[in-house]
Amino acid sequence: MMFSSKLMLSATTALALLPSAGALAQKAGPAAVEAAPAEAAPRTSDAEIVVTAQRRQQRLLDVPISVSAFSASMIEKAHITEAKDYLALAPNISFTEDGEKGNRSINIAIRGVSNVDLGEQSTQQSIGYYIDELSTGSSANGTLNPQLLDIERIEVLRGPQGTYFGRNASGGAINITTKKPTDSLYAEGGLEYGRFDTQKVYGIFNAPLASNLFFRGLASYEKSDGLIRNLDPRGTPNSGYKNLHLRGAVRFVPTENLTWDLSVDYARDRNGMDATVPSGVLDLDTKSIFGSDFQAIDEGEGFYPANQRNVRHNTREWNNNSATIINNRLTWKGDDFSIHSITGYIDSSNSRQFDQDNISVDALYRHNRNSGRSFSQELRVQSEGTTAIEWVVGGLYANDRIRQFNSIRAGTETSYTYPDGTVIGLLPPIPPEFRVNENNKIFKTESIAAFADATWHVSSKVDLVAGGRYTHDKISNRNFGVVAFESPVPDIAGSKSFSDFSPRLLARFKFNRDNNVYASVSKGYKAGGIDINSGFASPFRPETLWNYEVGLKGDLLDHSVQYGLSFFYLKWKDLQVQTNYLAIPGDISSATELTLNAARATNKGFEFDVHARLSSTLRWNAAFGYLDSTFKSFPDAVLAGGNQVDLTGYRLPKTPRYTISTSLDYDAEVADGVSLYLHPEINFRSAAPGDLEGVAAVPLALPSFPYQPKAYAVVNMFGGVRFGRFEIGGYVNNLFKEDYYTGTADNFGLGGIRLRPHPRTFGATAKVKFGADG
Repeated sequence: MMFSSKLMLSATTALALLPSAGALAQKAGPAAVEAAPAEAAPRTSDAEIVVTAQRRQQRLLDVPISVSAFSASMIEKAHITEAKDYLALAPNISFTEDGEKGNRSINIAIRGVSNVDLGEQSTQQSIGYYIDELSTGSSANGTLNPQLLDIERIEVLRGPQGTYFGRNASGGAINITTKKPTDSLYAEGGLEYGRFDTQKVYGIFNAPLASNLFFRGLASYEKSDGLIRNLDPRGTPNSGYKNLHLRGAVRFVPTENLTWDLSVDYARDRNGMDATVPSGVLDLDTKSIFGSDFQAIDEGEGFYPANQRNVRHNTREWNNNSATIINNRLTWKGDDFSIHSITGYIDSSNSRQFDQDNISVDALYRHNRNSGRSFSQELRVQSEGTTAIEWVVGGLYANDRIRQFNSIRAGTETSYTYPDGTVIGLLPPIPPEFRVNENNKIFKTESIAAFADATWHVSSKVDLVAGGRYTHDKISNRNFGVVAFESPVPDIAGSKSFSDFSPRLLARFKFNRDNNVYASVSKGYKAGGIDINSGFASPFRPETLWNYEVGLKGDLLDHSVQYGLSFFYLKWKDLQVQTNYLAIPGDISSATELTLNAARATNKGFEFDVHARLSSTLRWNAAFGYLDSTFKSFPDAVLAGGNQVDLTGYRLPKTPRYTISTSLDYDAEVADGVSLYLHPEINFRSAAPGDLEGVAAVPLALPSFPYQPKAYAVVNMFGGVRFGRFEIGGYVNNLFKEDYYTGTADNFGLGGIRLRPHPRTFGATAKVKFGADG
């Protein structure tokens, strides 16, 4: 259902007039999340939220961790279809969209802790990303960002989570739980049409195959012309995409104690050109190659923000991803303890070709191929029932392998002619397909971990928690088949091992059943590694952090208001930071991607969420995050252009000082059998540098644009009408056409650093359901 401008304005005004209560948190869906059939949920009211952040079903307010939770109902009503939709609603979470791994490519930071995601990347992760308890972080596609269909629950956990999750998650974790097969016969189908000729169709089917065997499957296909248009007929016409997603799951319950879940996910994305436009500001590497007087080339379309749609690229461009995830889970549950086995296999690939010079001249193009395989086996034993001591003990083995191919080659032209006839040389006289830089890399990681956590209920009011994790990682990298300006470079390889023990201690005091305060200290760890570049290997040290946290959680006014408040202090040692530069200034064949260790850094701040039931038909969610981050010691940062600069005292990348969101959920029966729902939301992120070059903009006297993405506030709306088994709806994203970008992308190029615009988008949805789900 499409909204009138009057309805939109009224809803937005209502949002602005709501009491702020100081800007709040513990993001929650409008109804309690249902328990999986194989596990009984704790006793709750209709308004309370149930999560599995500690690997057992608990009320959200009973979990002494800073968590934002999104129920199936909220995911549907807020039109949450990918990661950025729910991350924007969570405090102290930031993300950048660079488009370098496809239309859904995203880099996530939790409390300023983010993954090192190099173009030729390390596989170590700071943020755990789990789908049905399986870590999906080790992928050739970077952070997987699946379409969020048929999802039961999403949880965003802040702070180290190594004592509960099989893969280490030093900065936090994102935990996605899909809906499981049940004994109900159910089917659902939907259509969507939106701006840029975006079309989507999906279907979900659930059926019992026998009295103890159930099946659930989904299929989804989405296509779009994309935002960006290419005006050069030789290149790819636009940034359009075609995405296919398939999932099949079976649940077998041979006895009342044993449950077997097997699921296979397949995702295939076929993207055109990157959804970015030039900024007109050359990065430091481009200037080092072409000279400080060289200016970005405007081919008549202008630069961002005046131009947010058109480019001229002569190269045929694509960005294709595929991923297959096999997840096999066995659960045996006794009266006193349960045993859980999670076996996972991920096969992923990425192929990308793009116009390296970023204009219509046929000077340089780049081709990348990445492929990855990941296997993991987790075994976990944990207590069941109500006992004086609740405990969990587990172990993990994981083996990851990622192979990468990178090639930068010359085109047919070595100069550019301006409209007035002026000719400028770009490359020396080299033939077409000349290999400026080419290399192959293989990354291997083998990990073994053991973890345990125990909660002692000292009394009805006092809990003491202790846990720890031991991790051993062996990192092996190899660089071979390297060519620089058609000259071979010797192969090089390296291997290093790292071990760590990370403890967790916590105390909690319960004022009553529904209100409590906790204090915790926990250590996060990310293994070191080896960056392999042309002709040399550069090891970097493990990253460790200590997270000190005090939190208050509760439930007020007969479960009408749920709130959470957390104060934290993070202290880093050897923080790993990504940088990209030319080892030999002016020589594009010396392109180097390096992981640096900042000696010391700190983050401190707080998060406050609230979820309030204002009436039987109206709910309010709000979140406020404050983050103060500083490099305490980083005197030798190496940046693009070969610049070395002291960044001591400057802000870390991806750390906006303020993150604020507020939303309403209105759901009411307006006629017999007819319900209306409406979800307006406002999301705000203050200014923050997206990468290390942006951090250095001040000491290097670089322009604030585009290195420092400005603050932005975005208004989104979604709503619809349900009648019987049918539902129609409509959405508007970026209602007031806020001009913003979340970070810089692929900085090298003759048109300047590339940025991803966010225009207003809108569309209509329709769905039909048959049978009862669950």
